[in-house]
Amino acid sequence: MNRRTTLLAPVALVAALWSASAAPGPPQDTSDTREIGRTTEKELKVTLTSSFGSVIISRGEPEKMVIIGSARRHHEDPAVGVDYSIRNRIGYMDLSLGEGSRDRNGRRGFHLAGLEGGKWFLKFSDAVPISFDVELGVGHGDFDLSGLQVKDFSLSTGASDVTLAFDEPNRGSIDNLSIESGVSKFDGRNLCNANFKRFHFQGGVGAYTLDFGGPLSSEVDVDIEVGLGVMTVYLPHDVGARVIYDKTWASKVNTPDDFSSTAENTYTSGNYYSAAGKMNIRIDSGLGSVRIRRR
Repeated sequence: MNRRTTLLAPVALVAALWSASAAPGPPQDTSDTREIGRTTEKELKVTLTSSFGSVIISRGEPEKMVIIGSARRHHEDPAVGVDYSIRNRIGYMDLSLGEGSRDRNGRRGFHLAGLEGGKWFLKFSDAVPISFDVELGVGHGDFDLSGLQVKDFSLSTGASDVTLAFDEPNRGSIDNLSIESGVSKFDGRNLCNANFKRFHFQGGVGAYTLDFGGPLSSEVDVDIEVGLGVMTVYLPHDVGARVIYDKTWASKVNTPDDFSSTAENTYTSGNYYSAAGKMNIRIDSGLGSVRIRRR
C-alpha cells in the first residue's frame, strides 16, 4: 500500500483556521492545524527539519499518526512541507518546517501558514514505534517524548535551546540515542526512562545538562564529548557508574564523593559491582568541563 499526503490529495486531513478581525492595530495571532490519520501502519519513521523557529513535540492520539499545529502572526506565511507514504506497513514522514518545500516528486506538500521563527506543535501517535531523525537550525526545541514508543532518536542542532524529556518510561527500546548540539543550550531530563542501550552526546560551545533520572536495571554505555562547553551530569544514587576520561592539561572532570580513582583516567562508584543498573561513561572534554553529581 502506498499513501502520500499532498496539497491535492490530503488523507484524513482536518483543518481549523481562525484569525482576528481586520480592524486596525497590531498583528494578531492565528493558528492552523492538520493531521494524518492512522490506517495499517505498524511503525513510523520521521525525518524533521526546521531551519528557524520553535518546535514542540509531544504525545498525541493513538489513531492519528501526527497532528501538526502552528502559531503565527497575521500576514506571515512560511510553508510546512509534509511528504508521507506507507511501504510494507511502515509510515515514512518527511517534515520541513518554516521552509519552502516540495515532496520527492517535486509536488508541494500541504502547507500551514505560520510565522518564520514562530511555533510548530507536533503530536505523534503512541500506538506505534517511532524513529526520529531531527535537525534544528536556529531556535527552540521542546521534545516531550513521555508515553511514546520511541525506537530510535537522533538530534542535531545548531544555535538552539533544546529540552528533551522522558517523564514516563519509554514504551519501546532505543538502541542508539544520539545528540549533537552546536552553539546552544541542551537540557535532557529523566533520560534513563528512554530505555536506551547506548547514549552519545556531542556538544560544541554551550551549557548542557544530562539528567539520567528514571530506573536502570541493565548495563549501558554513555559517550560524552564537549568542546568549550560546560556539562553537568546527574546520576541516580542506586546506579553504579564507571567514568573513563581522556586526561589533558585542559580537561576538567569532577566526580561525587562516592567515586574513587581505580585506574589511570578512571573513576568508579562504590556500588558499581553490586548495582543492578550500571553506566560506563566515556568522556572527552577538550577545553570544556564535566561535572558529575548524584540526584
